Amino acid sequence: MVIAQTNSIPNSALTLQSAIKLTLANAPELHEFTFKQQAIEGDIKTASLKPELIAGIEVENFLGTGEVSGIKDTELTLTLSSVIELGNKLSSRKAFASAQSQAAEVRKQVRTLDILAEVTRRYIDVLAQQALIKAQKDAESLARYTYQAVTKRVEAGASPAFEQQRAEAALARARLEVLTALQTKQGMINSLAIMWGEQNPTFTNVEGDLFALPPSPSLTSLFTILLESPNLDVYAQDARLQTAQVRLTQAAKQSDLSWTAGIRRINGIDETAFVAGVSMPLFAGNRNLGEYEKQRAIQGQLEQQKQSATQNLYHQLNMALIARNNALLNVQTLKNAIIPPLVDALSLVEQAYINGRFSYLEWVSTRQELLNAKQALIQSAKQAHQRGADIESLTAQPLADANVTSFSSKNQ
Repeated sequence: MVIAQTNSIPNSALTLQSAIKLTLANAPELHEFTFKQQAIEGDIKTASLKPELIAGIEVENFLGTGEVSGIKDTELTLTLSSVIELGNKLSSRKAFASAQSQAAEVRKQVRTLDILAEVTRRYIDVLAQQALIKAQKDAESLARYTYQAVTKRVEAGASPAFEQQRAEAALARARLEVLTALQTKQGMINSLAIMWGEQNPTFTNVEGDLFALPPSPSLTSLFTILLESPNLDVYAQDARLQTAQVRLTQAAKQSDLSWTAGIRRINGIDETAFVAGVSMPLFAGNRNLGEYEKQRAIQGQLEQQKQSATQNLYHQLNMALIARNNALLNVQTLKNAIIPPLVDALSLVEQAYINGRFSYLEWVSTRQELLNAKQALIQSAKQAHQRGADIESLTAQPLADANVTSFSSKNQ
């Protein structure tokens, strides 16, 4: 998600791009995949090895009794043995290890999307809190002005003394809300900095325009984009991995041929002879049948899991889009139809109170309505941004690009 930048933020502010860069460079969860890939590369090297050669030595007819006492009739045999793998086992092992590497890479992409969505959400928390602090400070200034105006009327005998006390309490409450909002903001900044392991944040603000909200793309275009996202590709990679596992298991059904060759020295007749032999297990394929059927069943299970995951992701995408569209509608309505008349109403009620035509309660009530509307506007904009981050995490594509795709599909 791209947050529009403003020029009113001090130099100690952080951009979303910087937050993302810091997180990707320092997130332990992503660096973990580097070691996973190194482990898989080791498996690939191991899988590429051919059967080892085994050298052996065998001594017979020595240190016996009678005719075979001592070593005069000793038979010494030197052998070299190995296995001839049948059933294409070598390539099956390599294909399985390679499929593991591809599956791990896609899982890293999925985890990266989750982390990017989380850092964006925490960034939006801070950005929205900054807007809320501004609204709270405006409310504090208005409460101070109200207190001063009420004090003048009380001193002039135009209003009862309790109104001054109520105005004083309202000003204290407004100050408290500002202090609480500032404290909450610092906690949010700490949570954001934790994403890249920084315990003492060096920034005090974040940059961005909370109310710069691009329109939502269509659900149809989002569904199309989702089909190409890593969130579904991970199931495709799991299916490829399981296919490689099935082939590996199928290759294991074919018995290997063991061979032995060597030379034998017979001391009793002072002669040398060559020896050789081959062996193969009988009925080995039947012993592996159960494992093969198990892996085939898992293969079918993965296909069902993919279909279930697709439906679940469609639902998540639909719900995120509904929430975002509702938030956008709230933002538009609050900005254009609710807040402007409340601003005008507050000005009219203020003047009417000063002229003695309205009560203090009506002034305070109108002021609170305006503050509530501003807070609702901030929360709606925050909701729109955060649900946009959810959509981007699911589709692995920025909303701006998704809008282009949606526009293109409508014009085809």
